[in-house]
Amino acid sequence: MLKKFLAVIAVALAAGQAQAALQIEITGGINEGHRIAVIPFTQSASLKTDIAQVVSSDLTRSGKFSPIAMTSLPQGSVTNGEINVDVAAQSGAEVAVTGAVTPAGNGYNVEFKVTGLQGVNKGKVLAHFAGNAPAALMRQAAHRVSDRVYELFTGQKGAFRTRIAYVVSRIGKGGYPYTLMTADYDGYNEKPVLKSTQPIMTPTWSPDGTRLAYVSFESRQPAIFVQDINSHKRTKLASFPGLNSSPSWSPDGSKIAMTLSKDGQPDIYYYDLASGTLNRVSNSRAIDTEPTWSSDSRSLYFTSERGGRAQIYKYDFASRNTERVTYQGQMNLSARAIPGSNSLIVVTRQNGYRVARVDADGSLYMLTTSSLDESPSVAPNGSMVIYSTVYQGRKGLALVSADGRFKANLPTSQGEVGSPAWGPLLEK
Repeated sequence: MLKKFLAVIAVALAAGQAQAALQIEITGGINEGHRIAVIPFTQSASLKTDIAQVVSSDLTRSGKFSPIAMTSLPQGSVTNGEINVDVAAQSGAEVAVTGAVTPAGNGYNVEFKVTGLQGVNKGKVLAHFAGNAPAALMRQAAHRVSDRVYELFTGQKGAFRTRIAYVVSRIGKGGYPYTLMTADYDGYNEKPVLKSTQPIMTPTWSPDGTRLAYVSFESRQPAIFVQDINSHKRTKLASFPGLNSSPSWSPDGSKIAMTLSKDGQPDIYYYDLASGTLNRVSNSRAIDTEPTWSSDSRSLYFTSERGGRAQIYKYDFASRNTERVTYQGQMNLSARAIPGSNSLIVVTRQNGYRVARVDADGSLYMLTTSSLDESPSVAPNGSMVIYSTVYQGRKGLALVSADGRFKANLPTSQGEVGSPAWGPLLEK
């Protein structure tokens, strides 16, 4: 079955739509997490973005919040956009988020505050932020609000302003059947990066979010490219005879790991971007593939059949030792490190192929209930996982929180979608 993960992933989506082509359908976890009241912001009716709605949706998807609908708040909880603490507290919400969007120069000022409703925090303003944004970036401004609220509760940076990359295919539709796309994590603001008549696979982001490495079959043979997503300029990184696959950018930005079979069996290599040298990591008679970096760039995880069946192994650059990581489960593939932890996300074989979390003690925790999951990618703050699965008979994307609480599908009405890659955090 390991060969299945070396095969071409066919995926599809139409570009250039006004709304998100990936429509998020929540399937679990909406009644778990912190109860929070997100009050509609005072804003002009001409603004197309409902700030409060975006914030509420963001927080729900993290799996750590359970926003309360306005209809569930006691009458009199809100007056002219301001919260009545004593009344709103009866809802059981821990905090209320209120805000206003007002004209400022060529754009708008987005101001919000978080007010405690319970216990020692009752009536206290726990956070208060304001910033300007043009009308065209109102969704990004709303995601910034979500990031602030998320960090207030968890102590971790929010990942709601991040972008994802994915491959789309429209086989039999004419034109270019394969497109490498980027979009906001929730499917909005789609942009094509590359269109091709041949398959595109396994994109991976540079840590600064400006470039993508990916596999293209445009010359009828797999080759690894690095492409600037803004200028579209690109460089061919590897096109050796045989397999060139599974590029993975190191978190420190200095290297790109990959799978090559130029010396025989598929093995793990990395390309040093500073020196321009290619270095071999594994030398096994078995298939070694799907390299991915540890969060500190000091180790590489990869999938290997050297023990008989596919399991996850770890190569440590300091000691030059390789050790087996996964023991539970018939087969484990596609490892991804969870930032800020010692855990991994994998695809495990159990009643099909499902996304699971492997904790530091080796225990395996199932996150999904589907049976054809592939290509997991972890949000840069470790909170969520996006992956490819089959939903209603069609390949598409899905989300699950790293703790398994929240689940959602991202179906599209046009074609199939796969090979997701989550981009880095935005600092500005």
